[in-house]
Amino acid sequence: MKINTSTDDLKDTGISVSQKDFYNSFVEMGFPNKKKEDWKFTDLDKILSSNFDKLIPLKHKTKFKPEKFFDFDHYSITNLNGALIDYDLFRKGSIERAETLFTEVNHLKDHSIFFGAPYNLTPGRPTAEMHAKKDQMLSLNLSFVDRGYSFQICQDLEKPLVIYNYYDYDLQDKMINNTNIIKFENSKCTIIELDIDKSKSAYFKNTFQRYEVQDSEVNYLFINLEKSKAFNYTNNTINITDLDAKKGSKFNSFIFGSGSKFRKDDYYISLNKENSFAKINSAAILKKDEHHEVKTTMFHSRPHCKSHQKIKNILLENSKAIFQGKVLVSKDAQKTDAYQLSKGLILNDQAEFSTKPELEIYADDVKCSHGSTSGNIDQDAVYYLMTRGLSKKEATKLIIKGFLNDVVLEIEDVQVKKLIDEHLEKNINYEN
Repeated sequence: MKINTSTDDLKDTGISVSQKDFYNSFVEMGFPNKKKEDWKFTDLDKILSSNFDKLIPLKHKTKFKPEKFFDFDHYSITNLNGALIDYDLFRKGSIERAETLFTEVNHLKDHSIFFGAPYNLTPGRPTAEMHAKKDQMLSLNLSFVDRGYSFQICQDLEKPLVIYNYYDYDLQDKMINNTNIIKFENSKCTIIELDIDKSKSAYFKNTFQRYEVQDSEVNYLFINLEKSKAFNYTNNTINITDLDAKKGSKFNSFIFGSGSKFRKDDYYISLNKENSFAKINSAAILKKDEHHEVKTTMFHSRPHCKSHQKIKNILLENSKAIFQGKVLVSKDAQKTDAYQLSKGLILNDQAEFSTKPELEIYADDVKCSHGSTSGNIDQDAVYYLMTRGLSKKEATKLIIKGFLNDVVLEIEDVQVKKLIDEHLEKNINYEN
């Protein structure tokens, strides 16, 4: 997979001198393949090489006024092709003690929030830049990143914040690198992130997002509903930290994947505050040639913390789903409660479901479990429903919806739950 062969070829990309070291590190390592443990089920180098001759860093900007997708009252942040173009969250006195800005490369590289977990840097240890250079996707991101945002929320939001990610023109062979940073402090809020792809082109997105959660309760939902030829890699790093030792924090996340050609979601969650709770739920319905991987690292460093993970995939045609989940419990994290479950409903002989759950435990007073199952539709259940008056098609569809139902029911936002229910009703057309 080729981007550029040397730094001499970067004159027209806008790359700065300070970024060349990251670029050279990436060129030396290349895109990750199955030789790297975190990518053992996904050869990204091979996937991209078979779909692109080369990738060109995106610099083009367009004028575009997107329509709002949700009709309920909400705040909004709008991104176009990875670049922030509009926001109303901080207008008219909506939010106090808040700042929104375009993130520049120099700001990102020096940002203490950005460089932290999962690198766990401390004074006297190697620099953040040295750690970043060992991460292929982060090195690539820092080589070309010129778009993103950074802001903080320091109060409760009375209505959801919707982050619209629009892709609007011919992005064929383009590469989008962006970084977003959000800090939550003494707040309770719902964040809904929505990908809306109007380009219908093959392009590559490499996104790094960091969330600092301090004495807050955050409900984060990512939704992709549209058919897309995009190849997506997203790294989400969530750091739960202390301000008030008596107050716990919560980070609840839900991922709904459907329609992407390739998608890998990396989650690094550090529970660095006693009595904190983190949850990752994922539901995906995958069809022809679609590839979706969820990889999680749940790091428990303090006692009395809980983490729950529930990953469910419906696989049609020759689709592929992957789950890699690791729970790491330090010796100080006594009374940890960690739960992990992944399931695949495989509806075609050519579909694949791969899973690798892990527990790495150094404390002796914990409650940790993990499990994984896969299989086809229970025909006895189909027959039972048919005896109750349903057709075979109706019975099968009901079972498929029921497979995802326990994940979808945990969504607190009524509008989002309705949206996903409508999408499932429309797209589940399985014929046995």
